[in-house]
Amino acid sequence: MIDIPSLNPFLGDKRLQRGAALPLIISKQVKTPVQVLVEHAKTNYLVVSYEMKPETKAELLGSTVRIRWETDAAVNTIDLEVVSEQTIWPIKLLGMIPISVGVEITQRKQDPISPDLGISVPYKVMGARPIEEKGEAVLLKFSPTRLVLGTDGYVSKGDFLHLSFKIPKQAQEIVMMAKIVEKTFQDKQTIIELIFTDINEKHHEIIKDYYKKLSTTASS
Repeated sequence: MIDIPSLNPFLGDKRLQRGAALPLIISKQVKTPVQVLVEHAKTNYLVVSYEMKPETKAELLGSTVRIRWETDAAVNTIDLEVVSEQTIWPIKLLGMIPISVGVEITQRKQDPISPDLGISVPYKVMGARPIEEKGEAVLLKFSPTRLVLGTDGYVSKGDFLHLSFKIPKQAQEIVMMAKIVEKTFQDKQTIIELIFTDINEKHHEIIKDYYKKLSTTASS
């Protein structure tokens, strides 16, 4: 019997409730995630909408896209095929069917640790006004699934950020999407904690290797 991918395991999650915001990752376009709103979610299909912008790819019909989010217990990934596309300017509706789903159980939460050198983290707030969308932060702590940043910019809990930064002694720039799950204030600075929502596997390996290296050094 063929195992047909289903959205059933996720239908109770607030991420797939009508009106919820999600970062939709278009294949081979990790640097340009599209912020979408959930319109309908059923066992075998998902309908989302988004506002069309110049940088948005014009045609997605037939494309494979990805939604990925983390909870304290697991990392959830859904790959979908766009089977219908309708434009009601300036809004576009996408109808998608799941082609694979994945749930990676988190065995243990790895505590964030401080980097050994200062790391600047430019970011873009998805969906923000142009005057507020770009900012720069400093990496205070990190783990293979989380970042703790300090910034003077205006951000809110629940915002999705598009980040780009470099690990010391690595030429490859790391690009990812992350969601702010905690926000506090310390010494007149905003401290935010984020979880990864989408990251290229090669970039993820760089972060994991850096974390392992610092963890090993600290425990030796």
